[in-house]
Formats: sequence, structure tokens, C-alpha cells
Amino acid sequence: MQLLWNSMWVLCTVVKWTMAEEECGGLLTRDRGLLHTPGFPRPFQVPLKCRWVIDSSMQPTQPVSIVVYLTQLFVTTGLTFTEYAYYEPDSPNYQLEPKILHTVTEENVAITTRVATNTSFLVVEFNMDRLEGNHLRASDGLLEVYGLNITYIMHLGTGKIPDYSCTAAKCSMLGHCYASLDYSSFWCACFPGFTGPNCKQGPLCRRDMDVCRNGATC
Repeated sequence: MQLLWNSMWVLCTVVKWTMAEEECGGLLTRDRGLLHTPGFPRPFQVPLKCRWVIDSSMQPTQPVSIVVYLTQLFVTTGLTFTEYAYYEPDSPNYQLEPKILHTVTEENVAITTRVATNTSFLVVEFNMDRLEGNHLRASDGLLEVYGLNITYIMHLGTGKIPDYSCTAAKCSMLGHCYASLDYSSFWCACFPGFTGPNCKQGPLCRRDMDVCRNGATC
């Protein structure tokens, strides 16, 4: 009985570990999709290491640009985007011409809205050892949001890559950025009491009276 119990415990542990691994990382070959931390927007277990490989080499129409829109990005560190001319996940000798495109920091998390590459492989790596002090926070808001939930699209052709995304910063830290089901449009869903395209209209702002002074805008 003890042997059976130990075997069941090992099996459950392996299944849970495998499910967690599948939820955070993997090979992505569809023309659009999501990258997210386990259980987003809830807290996740740390340390956490994730690696997503976005592979556009099998798309029937070429050339293809890979674009990642940082829609719901709430981490301020640990996220890196690297392009490759060719990438085999299990063969370091066949991971050719790496170039780091972007690393998320406290300084740029509120500025950068997307990461794009014209190569066929984009590797997104996320590493975090602790939750505290590594997430966007605002007064009375975003206090219970952890991790990331970002969108990627394989953009066909050589035309200009659309730049129509939003981020937590573009939603004034007073709402969440959401994407449509086909990822063709994005908008801010404002917290209660706030309105407007960027959630800048607050509960104390009135259209018939400017409550701000010295040239400020409510």
C-alpha cells in the first residue's frame, strides 16, 4: 500500500509539473495567440522560468513578421525577447544568429508597446525569483495583478506593421488593456469610476467645470 501511495504521489507530481510547464512556455506555430503566466492575473509560484518559441517558418505565405503586443504586461523585470535566424529548442548548435531585441525594465515597461522581428523565430524568455517588487503597481489599483498576458501576431507581407495596441500605461494605470477575439483591435477597460479611451476621465472630473489649476488637465 505504501509503495502504491508513493507511486501515485510521484505520478501526481509529474502531471502537475507537466501541466505547469505546458501553461508557461512552448512552441507556437499558429499565426496568432497568447503568452501568459500560470493562472494570470493571479499570483504564480516562484521561481518560475518560461520559454516561448514563436516559429513562423511554416507559414504558407512569406515573408512574415512576428509582432508581440505588450497588452497586459505587469512585470518590470525578467522578460527578454531574442530573434534567431534559425532555432532548434533542444539543439544549441542549431540556434543561429541570436539578437536580443528587447529586455523589459522599470524604465521602459511604461513606454514600449510592442516587439517585432522579420526573422522566422522569436524566443520569449521569462525568469522570476520573487513576486514582491517586480510588478507594476498604482495607488489603489493593480494591487492584485501578477505576471503577463500578451498577444502575438504573424503579420504577412512587407507592409508597415500596425501599431494599434494598448498597455497598462496607455490605460493610465486605471484600467486593463484587452484584445478582440481575432486580435485585430485593442481597448482599455477602465476601473469603476473612470472613463475615456485611456481611462483618464476620473470621478472628480466634470465636463462642465475644470477642477484643475495651473493649466493641468483632469
